Amino acid sequence: MINLLQNKKLVLLWKKKILIFLIVLICFAVFLRFHNLSNIYIFNFDEEYQASYAMTLVKDFHPIWIGVSAGFLDFYMGPYFTYFTAFWLWFSQGDPLLTAYVAGVVGVSTSVVVFFTGWKFFNLTTGIIGSLLYAGLPLVVFYDQKFWNPMFVQLIVLLMFVSLMLTKKSVWWWLLYAALIGVIFETDLLPIPLALIGIWFFIKGKYFLNKKLVLSCVLVFLLFYWPLLVFDYFHNFSNLTVLGRYSEQAEKVGAKIDPQKKILSVFDTMGRFWYLEPGNSNADEISTACYSVSTKPELSFIDKYSQRTSPRLGLIALSVGLFLSFLFISFKKKQEAYLLLSCFILISLGSYIFYSGGTFEYYLHGFVTLFVFIPGIIISQIHKKYKPFFYALIGFVLILGTYTVLHTSDSFSLGAKKRLIAKVMNVVSNEKFSIEGIGVCHNWEGWRYLFKVYGKTPSRSYTDQNFGWLYLGEIYEGEVSYEVILAESRISSNIDISGYDRINEGGYSAFIKKIK
Repeated sequence: MINLLQNKKLVLLWKKKILIFLIVLICFAVFLRFHNLSNIYIFNFDEEYQASYAMTLVKDFHPIWIGVSAGFLDFYMGPYFTYFTAFWLWFSQGDPLLTAYVAGVVGVSTSVVVFFTGWKFFNLTTGIIGSLLYAGLPLVVFYDQKFWNPMFVQLIVLLMFVSLMLTKKSVWWWLLYAALIGVIFETDLLPIPLALIGIWFFIKGKYFLNKKLVLSCVLVFLLFYWPLLVFDYFHNFSNLTVLGRYSEQAEKVGAKIDPQKKILSVFDTMGRFWYLEPGNSNADEISTACYSVSTKPELSFIDKYSQRTSPRLGLIALSVGLFLSFLFISFKKKQEAYLLLSCFILISLGSYIFYSGGTFEYYLHGFVTLFVFIPGIIISQIHKKYKPFFYALIGFVLILGTYTVLHTSDSFSLGAKKRLIAKVMNVVSNEKFSIEGIGVCHNWEGWRYLFKVYGKTPSRSYTDQNFGWLYLGEIYEGEVSYEVILAESRISSNIDISGYDRINEGGYSAFIKKIK
């Protein structure tokens, strides 16, 4: 009886410690993702596209069957994310800042899922270290602060891993896996190669013999995919035949397989995983246009201007060493969780390296999310007398990461844009004006949408060529009173700005000229 009471006390104490850690983890993740978010929120081309599209539902609610397009593939995602965006913009009356907090909540939730995944399928050390790294590393935090359709990729990848692990306990966990595959088509295609692992498990385990399970999985998947079937029916099965046009589309945009370039970018990310320089602009750190490898070779001069952190060779070596050590441990242990995690990571890397699309760091979202487990797994294998030293190293990394996040520059983020818009509106007042954009790293900055929310809708905009079909009735073809050029201050332009008044704010300049 005494032993039973002691065991109950130990269990209660254990649960209390786990609860305390969860509270600390959530507070830590919330603090870093929400700190100064109203100023450092990144709102660029992708965010403007999604917000402008979603606002058509807010202004005049009507059924839509597709969302945004996926890269150069000529494939359209499902509409659910657009409906999701429209709800938040309706609630905030079009102000995109609320969506930044929604993105932050998704990131905090992912931190918690990392903890439980690491704890339940590996060990408590892996869960604690992995979740703290996910919650506190600047590279992860900055991406978690972006509201765009890839923001669910990290959570999807984790839950795909969890659902496959749990199918051994109950076949009905396949319903979660089917739902996640459906969600992929509503958000972003990045995790789709991981579906191959599930298909292999499904065939190998002969789950297809369970007709009730198969039918249930198909129905769950169709809950997410059915709008795209409607779209395909009325558009010559455009989405379903996308693979037949893949080569043509790739050639049209100049996309080609370049494993060497992709591998170098993987090393780049593996070094940046641990450290980003304090004081840099978060927009520079994660914008694809601020890294020459992600753009055209002739734009290599971008690196001279951009504040993007170049990774230390030692940090790259550390990540590679941890990765190789993990693979060795996985194949030595031959335990299901380790082998499955290895497969997820290797397929994530392989699909990125041999994909002919851009060399964009956010394509490695799945890999980075899975990589956070590796330090904890390695440390858990070390003799206990050496563990305090490695715990101290992790602590140092988190302290440094916290310092970086707290000292992020908003030079190219929402705070600077709002201040510049206010200054421009003081000049143009209620007159008609047009806007033009100049820059390389920061050119397509969502200016039209932001002027509409925080100032006044421009009569014409340089983004009308891209998004004008969403607001045709708002484009004015007549004469305007002012021309406004919004420029990235640090990169000089070749256009004549004589006769323009200049206003500076953050990393931007506004050149204003009165026409009449």
